[in-house]
Order: sequence, then structure tokens, then C-alpha cells
Amino acid sequence: MNITLRQLRAFLAVAHHGGFTEAARELSLTQSALSLLVKDLETEIGFKLFDRTTRRVALSQPGAEFLPAARQIFDDLQSAVRSASDLATLEKGQVRACAPQVLACTLLAPVIARYQLDHPKVQLKLVDTLLEDMLEQVVSGEVDFAVGPDRKNDAHLVRTPLFCSPFAAWCRAGHPLAGSGQTSWAQLQQWPLIIMESDFSSRLLPELQGAHPGLQLAPAWTVAYVTSGLGLAGAGLGVVIAPDYVAPLAGAFGLQRIALVEPALSREISVYRRPDRSLSPAAARFLEVLTQVATENP
Repeated sequence: MNITLRQLRAFLAVAHHGGFTEAARELSLTQSALSLLVKDLETEIGFKLFDRTTRRVALSQPGAEFLPAARQIFDDLQSAVRSASDLATLEKGQVRACAPQVLACTLLAPVIARYQLDHPKVQLKLVDTLLEDMLEQVVSGEVDFAVGPDRKNDAHLVRTPLFCSPFAAWCRAGHPLAGSGQTSWAQLQQWPLIIMESDFSSRLLPELQGAHPGLQLAPAWTVAYVTSGLGLAGAGLGVVIAPDYVAPLAGAFGLQRIALVEPALSREISVYRRPDRSLSPAAARFLEVLTQVATENP
């Protein structure tokens, strides 16, 4: 059975007006086109909907019994169409984004603010998590996508590069490096260093040793979280090594940025999502806004 929305609308209009003339005027159809729609519906359901005479059109007995069901079907279909339209036009929907703590507050927070301003009816959910748990949130389906540094992707997720964030040294205003603009990794050896253990030992240090085999960096402080490292540097306990995307937080701790060269290293920030799940219009638009913000503030 292949009943269309137009056929149901035609049947309900004729039943409401008790004839084809007013029903055709309401639907902006010719009477012959309206009659054809009703006839096609009768063919589909297998019985006559109206008893027609030269003077009047009245619901047949099965037509009267079918009328409540037809109204319910029509209302449900219209509701489904409106819902689909709302999803497509971002009048409703949901976006579930995941990011490690620092990127959640420095990158995603302003993206969410801009997105919500333009699409206030879309429900937004932010999952701030540990870096090592980020991809699992995507694999399990808890979030639509994750935004974070380049990671070993055993889950075979789709990874789309977003931007690169250079590593920099961050120190407070009274430090001898303050105002120098840039420094080399070798020159950092003379200052107490503050590093994030999870990233430094497994990823950053091998890159440095590859470029400078004789380079010896002995951190004075090893912390698990960037905010802890920034706090130590802000207290004058050393120079913290962190990517540029920490800048909003570093400023809150009164820290200055010193570019790191010889070599210049960076972290690539990417979007991770499952290849077997299509993004909703709301989520796809969120990624567009995310890309815009990342481009404006590289």
C-alpha cells in the first residue's frame, strides 16, 4: 500500500467541506485533480470513501470509519515533516562534543557561545574528559565527535586535522626570558622546567632527541595537568612548556609566551568521529563554526 500525504489531505478536505468545490479551492487544485487524488486513495485502500450523487457528496460507511484514522495518520505525518524540517533548519537538534579539559575551556567554550547565539534551540552537550579517554567517548557513541591533539587511533576513527598549535615556553613577567620573543630548546636547559608528563615523555622528548641527540632536559617539575604547570610557572617556580592553545589560561596566570625554536615543534589538533555514523545537520554546523573559530584564532 502506497498512501501519500497529498491523498490524505485531499480526502480530509472533501470530508470537511462535504464536497469537492470548496475542498479544491482550499487546496488550490482543480476539481478534476482533487477527484483523481481521492480516486487513487480509494484504489490503494480498497473501498469507496464517498457516496456521490448529482446533489451531494457524503462519506460512505467505511469512509466514515476510516476518517479518524486518516486524521491521525495525517497529523503524525505532518508532525514528522515539521520535525524533519526543524532538524534541517537547526530549529531543533542535539550536539554532543568532547574535548580534553584545556581545549574544552580555551577552544570549545567560545565556539559553543557563538553557536548558541545563532541556534538557541539546539541542545548542546560538552563532555570534558581526560586526554587518554577522549577517543573512547567517540567509539562508545557517547558523543558525536571529539576535538583534541593527535593521538594513536586504534579505533580507526575518522581524523580530520583542524589546526596546528606550536609549542612555546611560558614564564612570568619577571623571568629573564620574558620579552625575549623566542628561545631555543638548548637554552632552556639553564632554567627550571615544568612539563606535562603524559605528553612530554612519550611524544615530545623523542622528537627533541631526534633533532638534538645530545640535548638533556631535566624537568624540575612534572605535573599531570596543564593548569598545574601554569600555576607553578605563575608562582615563579620555572618555565612551563605547553602548546599555544593554552594562551587564554596562561594569560590568567600572568604568563608571557616565548616561541620555541631549534626545532620548532607543534601539536596537530583534530576532530575525531566514527565513520559509520553520519553527523546531524546540527552537529555538522557546529563543526563549521569550530573551523571558523580555529581559523580566526590559529
